[in-house]
Amino acid sequence: MTGLYPESADERGALAIVRDALWQRKRMFASAVLATVTVNLLALATSLYSMQIYDRVIPRSGFSTLWVLTVGVVIALLLDFALRTARALMVEREAAKIDGEVSQIFFDRMQGVRLDAKPAGIGTIAAQLRGWEQVRGLLSSASIFLLADLPFALLFILVIGWLGGQIALVPLLALPLALGLAAVFAAMIRTNADRAQLSGNRKNGLLVEALDAAEIVKASSGRSEMEARWKTLNEELIGHEDPVKRWSSLASSVFATMQQLTYVLVVAWGAVRVSEGLMTMGALIACTILAGRVNGPLITQLPNFLVQWSYSRSALRALDALLALPQDAGATLQPLRPERIEPSFRVENLRFEYPNGGGAGLDIPQLSIASGERVALIGGIGAGKSTLLRVLAGLYAPTSGTIRLGGLDIHQIAPDILRKRLAYLPQDTRLLDGTLRDNLQLGLGTVNDEALIAALLAVGLDQMVANHPRGVDLSISEGGRGLSGGQRMLTNLARLMVLDPDVWLLDEPTANLDQGSEARILAELGRRLTADRTLVFATHRLRNLALSTRVVVLQDGRVALDGPTDEVLKKLAANHANAAQPLSSNPVGA
Repeated sequence: MTGLYPESADERGALAIVRDALWQRKRMFASAVLATVTVNLLALATSLYSMQIYDRVIPRSGFSTLWVLTVGVVIALLLDFALRTARALMVEREAAKIDGEVSQIFFDRMQGVRLDAKPAGIGTIAAQLRGWEQVRGLLSSASIFLLADLPFALLFILVIGWLGGQIALVPLLALPLALGLAAVFAAMIRTNADRAQLSGNRKNGLLVEALDAAEIVKASSGRSEMEARWKTLNEELIGHEDPVKRWSSLASSVFATMQQLTYVLVVAWGAVRVSEGLMTMGALIACTILAGRVNGPLITQLPNFLVQWSYSRSALRALDALLALPQDAGATLQPLRPERIEPSFRVENLRFEYPNGGGAGLDIPQLSIASGERVALIGGIGAGKSTLLRVLAGLYAPTSGTIRLGGLDIHQIAPDILRKRLAYLPQDTRLLDGTLRDNLQLGLGTVNDEALIAALLAVGLDQMVANHPRGVDLSISEGGRGLSGGQRMLTNLARLMVLDPDVWLLDEPTANLDQGSEARILAELGRRLTADRTLVFATHRLRNLALSTRVVVLQDGRVALDGPTDEVLKKLAANHANAAQPLSSNPVGA
């Protein structure tokens, strides 16, 4: 997958994405496994060193042997240190690369989610995406080496059996018991970890919502309500996390007790065997060291690993839910990339319904818009004007029916090609954190200064730029805060002027503008909209209809009237007169 719009559908789940990223680095992990084998074999050096010291050096005062053995074991320890360090650095470096690649895939997939399928809670979605960080933590060297070292516990048990005979039964029984208890604790932790993950995502969503809507919250005296919701979610999160912490603490205590008990039993049984002459004191010391190697990593790391694994499983399921959302380019594996698209629409048997019944739907059996037409969409609030524009822009996929642009199914056209030919301006305009230049060039690449200046002059932002010390590089905060609604609208209109598309889809383009700015924009649009360019716009303002040659009146998602502007306005006026109602000075909302 490359870029925001993949050339082919990628239907892998989160776990498959991670697995594939790991498989691409199989050679690195093979090297890590080889290093692990060597490290665990070197671990035998210290235990055998202790055995030789107690059995041969001390009884015979063989100090020459002592120095030889000591130099040898020091070399082994230095090699062990080098291998452990190299292994850890290698795995962490590759884990960082995996993090970059996989997080890019998740980000791209979320960028490509169809707008009509995107969940409403932006903060909650962001928290779900951050769940990858928990999975990333599970890929750390400590977790991987815990799993890699476990098989060598059997090797150490065999060595204990070779040195101490029957006392090998102690770690042999302790190891499966510890693994069995780990499975039990994992099951106990899992349910509450899932719930804690969900509550944490909702809590993060509320935080983002509260920060984003701070102005309306303060203006509405809604602070106490937001605090109450925060307190409820916080208590809910604590209620789910508390059992996880309790089970984790219990697991740590149980495993620590098992480690100590194993040590005691090995020493006690070994002491009996030493007194019976069945093993030497050095062999007993070596066995205690190896017994610690059998249980040590398991005891110290397994409780945290269980908690991390439970949260990671929950995070993977949340990521799977996001990856399952419909994609913009998911309708075809090989999208069309025509060099030219005729700016005409043909809508047939169009039905659109919002998920969960939210918002106004559409039911339009047929609608045609010819190349070069200027069509105004009018109707009351919730009539479906904005929804129809989003469907025509290809941002929403119809529940049924087809939308053709220039004779091509709009969802079969490559999105990057479509966005060069067709521009959509939403009613609720936002800007991105960065500079004015960044926002004007968004999606357009590098634009020369002459084009930017011309666009700013066209929309009337030239004075704002001239009066700012940084000019076109003035800073813009997230969402466009610091600029008025009109300035945000004009900035987005300026970007469209730079793009200069063949199809203009505008949703209330002058809603936040004063009369002077509105007149300027209408005049500029009238100048730019030549006979080979198409305009479809939604409006509630009567004066904007001067820009149209045709009016489509929507009511409850259906076309109520359609025809030349003058004829539709006469019919609307007649309807008002027949209903014994005075004609509104703004019949557009009728």
